Amino acid sequence: MTAKLINFSTMWSQIYDHCYENYKGLTKNPKWLLMRKMSRFQSGRTVMRYLSHSSAKSYQSPFIGRDSVFNQIDIDKAVTQLKTEGFYTGLKLSKELVQEIFEFASSNPCYGNRKSNLGFYYHQKKQAEIQAAKDIKVGCYFNTAQLCPAIYKLQNDSQLLAIASRYLEQEPIHQGNQLWWSFAGESSDWERRQTAQMFHYDLDDYRFLKFFFYLTDVDSHSGPHICIRGSHKHKKFSHVLLRKRETDKDIIDYYGEESLVTICGQAGFGFAEDPLCFHKGLTPTHKDRLLLQIEFATTDYGMQNDYRDISALQVLN
Repeated sequence: MTAKLINFSTMWSQIYDHCYENYKGLTKNPKWLLMRKMSRFQSGRTVMRYLSHSSAKSYQSPFIGRDSVFNQIDIDKAVTQLKTEGFYTGLKLSKELVQEIFEFASSNPCYGNRKSNLGFYYHQKKQAEIQAAKDIKVGCYFNTAQLCPAIYKLQNDSQLLAIASRYLEQEPIHQGNQLWWSFAGESSDWERRQTAQMFHYDLDDYRFLKFFFYLTDVDSHSGPHICIRGSHKHKKFSHVLLRKRETDKDIIDYYGEESLVTICGQAGFGFAEDPLCFHKGLTPTHKDRLLLQIEFATTDYGMQNDYRDISALQVLN
């Protein structure tokens, strides 16, 4: 009986996600919805790449040589590893930048479960859960580039732009930033599904790239990022045809346990990823995780940013 209830819950969640995506696309951005339908297929991405009239040989990045907050990054190595493995782990923020972003997160409200009416300061989480009468699994920040100079500096960093431009084979367009807490504790399948803590892949553009930075120390108990090596290039056909949250067993059975890459690191550790890879954030059990994401693509559909009307944001008193 329990198994039947779980299967029904999973099926209902998948139907809901599918219907909500179509509703959001049709009402807000049909071009974005079309991309979501086509970009899951390699043929769709190939056609759009051909139509863009760009190639790695003809495009020369204009960003290399400008000032950067990073020590010299081997751009060729980063791009090569992204193409073959789907990720690159050779990034490191200075302690000063980490501290600046962490202080921003400590002194500004985050928003529980991404709800603009559920704002609270980090130290108020328990109080916010009592007021909302629900568990809060993630706390997201809005308008980060406008409010935090360090994040604005990173989204314009020359070496990140150089990696993005080389990988995308054209001038990268900034799609948006995301800064969020993943709070430690037990989570149900539904909660993990809603907080990207089950295996999935993203469809934000025909070609896109994300940079991630840990702002807290991350070990195996505090929400490490896990990705499936090479899955940005090769997927099981059913995973392409029916995109959904996948169980660990289904992923391991097809791609092999050896393909799982668990990314741990101290505060400041960073990595780049092609989010067409299957990936997830492991649910933190012992310690909250603060993570920054910066995304570049070939088109900005206006759907991936953290911009919110300040007048619509409500913070716990």
